[in-house]
Amino acid sequence: MMNEEEKKLSVKLAFTYYQNKEYKKAINLYKRLYEEDKNDFNILNMLGDAYLKDNQPAQAIEIYIATLNIFEQKEMYDKIIRLIKKLLKTFPDEPRLKNKLKIALRSLIHNAENKVIQHEYKEAKDIYESIKEFDCEEFPIISKLKQTEEEEKKYIERTKKIEETKKETISGNEDLIAKFDKMAQNYIKNGDYDGAVETYITALKLAPSNNDLRQKLHNVYLIIAQQSMGQQVGQQVWEKIEKSPVDKLEEAKRKALEERQMQIIKEEEERAKKLLEEEEKIQQELEKKEAEIIQAAAVELKQKLEEAQKKEKLKKEEIQRIMREQEEKKRELLEKAKREAIEKWKKQREVFKQQSSTGKEEDKNKMFDILKKSYEVPKIGKEDDLLNKNEQDKKLQEVEVNNDNLDSLITTAYIYINQGQIKDALHICNKISEKFPEHPEVKHILEEIAKKQKI
Repeated sequence: MMNEEEKKLSVKLAFTYYQNKEYKKAINLYKRLYEEDKNDFNILNMLGDAYLKDNQPAQAIEIYIATLNIFEQKEMYDKIIRLIKKLLKTFPDEPRLKNKLKIALRSLIHNAENKVIQHEYKEAKDIYESIKEFDCEEFPIISKLKQTEEEEKKYIERTKKIEETKKETISGNEDLIAKFDKMAQNYIKNGDYDGAVETYITALKLAPSNNDLRQKLHNVYLIIAQQSMGQQVGQQVWEKIEKSPVDKLEEAKRKALEERQMQIIKEEEERAKKLLEEEEKIQQELEKKEAEIIQAAAVELKQKLEEAQKKEKLKKEEIQRIMREQEEKKRELLEKAKREAIEKWKKQREVFKQQSSTGKEEDKNKMFDILKKSYEVPKIGKEDDLLNKNEQDKKLQEVEVNNDNLDSLITTAYIYINQGQIKDALHICNKISEKFPEHPEVKHILEEIAKKQKI
């Protein structure tokens, strides 16, 4: 089990091996790192790159498929698309890649359609733009992108019309209220306070929240209260307000406005209903297609599984045979090493006995050291020691960015972030941005670094 410092050092060392084209050493170290954390898809991706560089495509594709499985579990479909774009250049006929691509495309298209329903047209268009190179009869992405753009235009036009209608309604009410106010002021000038009260009350029915009208009505009441006839006039005003009929012309205007608003609401409800019906129809078609695809995939998967089981059986038998041969060779080497060690020990023991007879203490100590070394059994397959940290940092500084190692550098940056090596991740990010300033992953890496720094 590695501690944090060992992990950081191992990540740097593995990347150094990769940069120096020592791919076998890089493979061994990335495998150890993956054993420490099997959810680290960045380490797994680098392991696949190392296998590919080492001319081991069979092992590489298995590692890449495992990486895609992790992406799929985490619903990281955008990463699936990016990785498959890279892999199809090397493995254009790999059926598993094509199946993963179909799953990712279906999920992304479904997400985009949901965005359209929620009127999030920009997000939907971004999704379609990222996958439009996979446009085909099964996935008519370009067609869906055009439909989304048209739907966005229609939605903007509908929104504008609704806003204009609202403005017209408000403007019409304001003009009408202004006329009522002018009429009421004329009544006040002529001393007809009853008429002024009736006019303001009618206006308030159109604009019940208009505080200015309420204040003016209150002022009329104050004028009435100040008149010499006192409460009797106020009582007559209230009786007239309760008994007087509403002006037919103004009532007709009010009803016309209400009918217009109801018509607009009805049209919007019908449009929404139509959209829901279309969405349900599209959803049914999608579900039908998905069922057909799943059924076909199930048949294909069953065939592949049967073939894989046969191959796996043969592979296991071959592995067992190779392991038996290796074990036999290992035992022979150990036995030979032991025999040689025993022979050396016997010879040295004779020398030691002869030296012991001389009685020299210094010679005895030398003989003990010789015996210890001669009796040691040599270790088979001993790994290289870790490079000096300063040498690793120096080699990291010398990293050159090009199209061949771009993906590997991006993945290594993510590994550094996960290991807390923010300085190294930032260094790689800066190197990438110097050569590829518009690359989208630079922004993602900087976001991940910012999150780590906040933590």
